[in-house]
Amino acid sequence: MTDHTTRGESSPRTIERVTDLHATTSRRGFLRLVGLGGTIALLPRFVAACDSDSVTDPGNGVPGSGNPVLIDFEQGDVAILQFASVLEQIEAAFYTRVVAAFETSNIASGEQTVLTEIRDHELSHRAFFEGTLGADDAVPITATFRGVNFADRTAVLTAAQTLEDLGIATYNGAAQYLTAGPTLLALAKIVSVEGRHSSTIRDLQQPKTNAFSPAATDDAFRPTKSATLIQGYLVDKLAFANVPSAFVQGPNGGG
Repeated sequence: MTDHTTRGESSPRTIERVTDLHATTSRRGFLRLVGLGGTIALLPRFVAACDSDSVTDPGNGVPGSGNPVLIDFEQGDVAILQFASVLEQIEAAFYTRVVAAFETSNIASGEQTVLTEIRDHELSHRAFFEGTLGADDAVPITATFRGVNFADRTAVLTAAQTLEDLGIATYNGAAQYLTAGPTLLALAKIVSVEGRHSSTIRDLQQPKTNAFSPAATDDAFRPTKSATLIQGYLVDKLAFANVPSAFVQGPNGGG
C-alpha cells in the first residue's frame, strides 16, 4: 500500500476518529486488542459479542436480494473505511461459521487451531471498523455463503483463499484514495495481517511448497471490481456513488 497523504485532507471527522484510537493508553490497548499491533488478546465475552450477529445458512440468502447499502465516495476516507468494514464483516462471518462447524467437519485439530486464530483476527478487524466509524457511519450487512460446505476441509480452505485474496486486492486498490495518514497506517496494518492469512491458508492446502507465496506482488483492484466480487457474499445490494474515475494500476495490472 502506497502512502497518498499528499492528495489532500480528508474530513476532520475521519482524522479525529482514527487518531483518537491512538490517542490514549486505553485506545492503544484497544488497537492491540483488535490485532493491529501484532498481538491478539480476545476476552471470551468479546468473542461472544462479535459472534452474535446473524449469519445466513449456506443454502439461504440470495446475494443482492436485500436492502441497498450505499457507499458515497464523496465522504473521502469514511467511504474507504465503510467499504473495508463490509469486507471485514464478511470475513468475520465466514470464519465464525467455519469454527462453528468444527464438530462435524473433517478439518484436523491443528488446522482448527489456526482457523480459530484467523477468526479472532477477523472479529478484531470488524470491531475496529465498528469502533472507528461509530453508529452514524457504520454499514451493517448480512453475509451469505451459498454453496460452501463448512463441513468439508477442501471447500472451506478454497473459499477462505478466495476471500483472503479478494481482501488483499481490495485494500491495495483502495489505498490510493486515502488522504489521512492515520487511516492509511491502520489499513496497512490490517492488510499485512490479511497477507499472512493468505499465506497460511495456501500452506495448509499445499504444505512445504512455494504455494504460500505464488507471486512477487499482490493484486490491486479498483473499488468497482472488488464490489462486483464482494456482492456474491452479500445479501444486501452493494452500491457506490461518486466513485473516483482515476485508478492507478498495481504491478500486476488487471485492476
